[in-house]
Amino acid sequence: MDSSPTHQTDLPVEHSDRLVYLVTKDHQFASFLAEQIIHFGYDIQPVRDFKSLANAIAKHHSVAILIDIPSKENGILSDEIFDEIAEFQKSLSPIIFVSEYDDQVVRLKSIQMGGIAFFTKPINFVNLIDKLDTLNSATKQTTKPSRVLIVEDQQAVASYYQMILKMSGMDAQYVTDPNMVLNQVREYHPDLILMDTFMPKIKGTDLAKVIRQIDDFVSIPIVFLSSEDDFAKRIEALDLGGDDFLIKPIKASHLMAVVRTRLERSKTLRTFMVRDSLTNLLNHTAFRSTLNQEVNRCKRQNSCLALAMLDIDHFKQVNDTYGHAAGDSVLKSLSRLLEQRLRRSDIVGRYGGEEFVALLLDCKADQALVIMDEIRDHFSKIDFYPNETSALSVTFSCGISTFPEYKNAQELSDASDQALYNAKASGRNKIIIARP
Repeated sequence: MDSSPTHQTDLPVEHSDRLVYLVTKDHQFASFLAEQIIHFGYDIQPVRDFKSLANAIAKHHSVAILIDIPSKENGILSDEIFDEIAEFQKSLSPIIFVSEYDDQVVRLKSIQMGGIAFFTKPINFVNLIDKLDTLNSATKQTTKPSRVLIVEDQQAVASYYQMILKMSGMDAQYVTDPNMVLNQVREYHPDLILMDTFMPKIKGTDLAKVIRQIDDFVSIPIVFLSSEDDFAKRIEALDLGGDDFLIKPIKASHLMAVVRTRLERSKTLRTFMVRDSLTNLLNHTAFRSTLNQEVNRCKRQNSCLALAMLDIDHFKQVNDTYGHAAGDSVLKSLSRLLEQRLRRSDIVGRYGGEEFVALLLDCKADQALVIMDEIRDHFSKIDFYPNETSALSVTFSCGISTFPEYKNAQELSDASDQALYNAKASGRNKIIIARP
């Protein structure tokens, strides 16, 4: 590890939306952290003292401020830095403390000084990236509005519901022809359906049963709307796949409250159903469903996509040699790297074990190769430190297939899997494009 103060400068780096300041006099630590964190799309800006930090913050805001708590030569922690921090607590950036010591006194002081996290050296930088990602996403408010599909044969009523839901920050569409509902569900992918129970020639409860027959739509909440307050019919509607039953006319406040509550509950349950617990990426089933949807979209819009299938090389040896905690750290690291280095529109999943998948939308084979090879290079340069004495670096192999060269989701998956096998067989730590 280079001990020269290459990164020790008071000049702000570019891309300040992913900038992290580091207050430290340890040049070696600053150099190592800068070399590692850049792989995940962040920039470390070391500064020597709080005066330099104040000057830097005045020019460029940061995601967070890391403060390295120094110790005296005899191993006793220095209180001087806490005295300096007390005068600096007006900073708008969250403060994260780093220390060689892990004891209650130091942790308590860090909390009293406004610290939101505490890491001991050597830093588990995967956990650090998790914390930075949380802070960074909290400042961007990028959550997409919930989508609500209104099924109501009276256009004036449907327009009224749409206006109410849009005023509460939701995205809402309506369909007045019951025969077009299934097509609209497939196209719009709503998070919730408001369904009139009585429509010409089709009952809402029958239409709900049709929707529930399709696996991708089984978990969509359906709220029935009816002008009849018949308890028996309420029970029947709920038995037939409904999640709630509202009586017309409906007050705007009541409608918004019911829809919002159902959406929040559905979102929580869906997270458990579709997300991998370790990496928080889409699980195998959810990714397969998304792949099918995106292939169908590409067919309709005459566009393209690339499917990349990745497998960590010699992962069993990582677990056997360093332990499962180190293995989990490697898996989380790759998941964060994929999320950071790919576009927000791209879709990432954990296929199972040490295998990951990435769906690059509107992307051709050669473009996907460049993107994935850059990620492969970054991943191979990460130093994992499961303990203080052992270093660990890991690589992955990757196979890529593209639509429309391969015509459907199954062909794409099979081709990517075969290309991945070829990458493994030909030496690993490489990427191969499937060619029809």
